[in-house]
Amino acid sequence: MKTELQQVKQQLIEESRKVRAEAKLDINLERSRVNDMFTEQEKKLLEVSTEFHKKNTDVERSTLEATKKIDTEVASLKTLLESLKLDTIRYLAASVFSCLAIALGFYRLWK
Repeated sequence: MKTELQQVKQQLIEESRKVRAEAKLDINLERSRVNDMFTEQEKKLLEVSTEFHKKNTDVERSTLEATKKIDTEVASLKTLLESLKLDTIRYLAASVFSCLAIALGFYRLWK
Protein backbone atom coordinates (compact mmCIF):
# COMPACT_ATOMS: atom_id res chain seq x y z
CA MET A 1 0.00 0.00 0.00
CA LYS A 2 2.87 2.31 0.83
CA THR A 3 4.42 1.69 -2.51
CA GLU A 4 1.15 2.42 -4.23
CA LEU A 5 0.85 5.66 -2.29
CA GLN A 6 4.42 6.51 -3.24
CA GLN A 7 3.67 5.79 -6.87
CA VAL A 8 0.47 7.87 -6.78
CA LYS A 9 2.39 10.64 -5.02
CA GLN A 10 5.14 10.42 -7.64
CA GLN A 11 2.55 10.49 -10.44
CA LEU A 12 0.89 13.52 -8.88
CA ILE A 13 4.24 15.28 -8.57
CA GLU A 14 5.08 14.48 -12.19
CA GLU A 15 1.62 15.54 -13.33
CA SER A 16 1.88 18.81 -11.41
CA ARG A 17 5.33 19.40 -12.95
CA LYS A 18 3.87 18.78 -16.40
CA VAL A 19 0.98 21.17 -15.69
CA ARG A 20 3.43 23.79 -14.37
CA ALA A 21 5.69 23.32 -17.42
CA GLU A 22 2.72 23.62 -19.76
CA ALA A 23 1.50 26.71 -17.90
CA LYS A 24 4.98 28.27 -18.09
CA LEU A 25 5.14 27.43 -21.78
CA ASP A 26 1.69 28.95 -22.37
CA ILE A 27 2.66 32.07 -20.42
CA ASN A 28 5.92 32.42 -22.35
CA LEU A 29 4.14 31.93 -25.67
CA GLU A 30 1.51 34.50 -24.72
CA ARG A 31 4.23 36.93 -23.58
CA SER A 32 6.06 36.41 -26.87
CA ARG A 33 2.84 36.96 -28.83
CA VAL A 34 2.10 40.16 -26.88
CA ASN A 35 5.64 41.41 -27.46
CA ASP A 36 5.30 40.71 -31.18
CA MET A 37 1.99 42.58 -31.26
CA PHE A 38 3.55 45.49 -29.37
CA THR A 39 6.49 45.63 -31.80
CA GLU A 40 4.11 45.53 -34.76
CA GLN A 41 2.00 48.33 -33.27
CA GLU A 42 5.14 50.40 -32.65
CA LYS A 43 6.14 49.95 -36.30
CA LYS A 44 2.70 51.03 -37.46
CA LEU A 45 2.75 54.01 -35.10
CA LEU A 46 6.17 55.07 -36.38
CA GLU A 47 5.00 54.76 -40.00
CA VAL A 48 1.85 56.77 -39.31
CA SER A 49 3.83 59.37 -37.39
CA THR A 50 6.30 59.73 -40.25
CA GLU A 51 3.46 60.02 -42.76
CA PHE A 52 1.73 62.59 -40.57
CA HIS A 53 4.87 64.73 -40.32
CA LYS A 54 5.38 64.49 -44.09
CA LYS A 55 1.80 65.57 -44.79
CA ASN A 56 2.04 68.29 -42.15
CA THR A 57 5.16 69.62 -43.88
CA ASP A 58 3.36 69.54 -47.25
CA VAL A 59 0.40 71.44 -45.78
CA GLU A 60 2.68 74.03 -44.20
CA ARG A 61 4.52 74.49 -47.51
CA SER A 62 1.23 74.89 -49.38
CA THR A 63 -0.01 77.35 -46.77
CA LEU A 64 3.19 79.36 -47.06
CA GLU A 65 2.90 79.44 -50.85
CA ALA A 66 -0.74 80.54 -50.65
CA THR A 67 0.16 83.23 -48.11
CA LYS A 68 2.91 84.53 -50.42
CA LYS A 69 0.48 84.59 -53.36
CA ILE A 70 -2.12 86.43 -51.29
CA ASP A 71 0.47 88.96 -50.08
CA THR A 72 1.62 89.54 -53.66
CA GLU A 73 -1.96 90.03 -54.84
CA VAL A 74 -2.73 92.42 -51.97
CA ALA A 75 0.39 94.47 -52.76
CA SER A 76 -0.59 94.53 -56.43
CA LEU A 77 -4.13 95.68 -55.58
CA LYS A 78 -2.79 98.39 -53.25
CA THR A 79 -0.54 99.66 -56.04
CA LEU A 80 -3.46 99.65 -58.46
CA LEU A 81 -5.64 101.49 -55.93
CA GLU A 82 -3.00 104.18 -55.43
CA SER A 83 -2.63 104.53 -59.20
CA LEU A 84 -6.41 104.89 -59.62
CA LYS A 85 -6.53 107.44 -56.79
CA LEU A 86 -3.85 109.50 -58.51
CA ASP A 87 -5.71 109.30 -61.84
CA THR A 88 -8.96 110.33 -60.13
CA ILE A 89 -7.26 113.31 -58.50
CA ARG A 90 -5.77 114.31 -61.87
CA TYR A 91 -9.15 114.12 -63.62
CA LEU A 92 -10.79 115.99 -60.75
CA ALA A 93 -8.17 118.73 -60.90
CA ALA A 94 -8.51 118.93 -64.70
CA SER A 95 -12.31 119.12 -64.36
CA VAL A 96 -12.07 121.88 -61.73
CA PHE A 97 -9.67 123.90 -63.86
CA SER A 98 -11.84 123.36 -66.96
CA CYS A 99 -14.93 124.54 -65.10
CA LEU A 100 -12.95 127.52 -63.77
CA ALA A 101 -11.77 128.38 -67.28
CA ILE A 102 -15.35 128.16 -68.63
CA ALA A 103 -16.61 130.29 -65.74
CA LEU A 104 -13.88 132.90 -66.38
CA GLY A 105 -14.79 132.82 -70.09
CA PHE A 106 -18.44 133.56 -69.31
CA TYR A 107 -17.43 136.22 -66.83
CA ARG A 108 -15.30 137.94 -69.44
CA LEU A 109 -18.08 137.75 -72.03
CA TRP A 110 -20.59 139.39 -69.72
CA LYS A 111 -18.34 142.21 -68.71
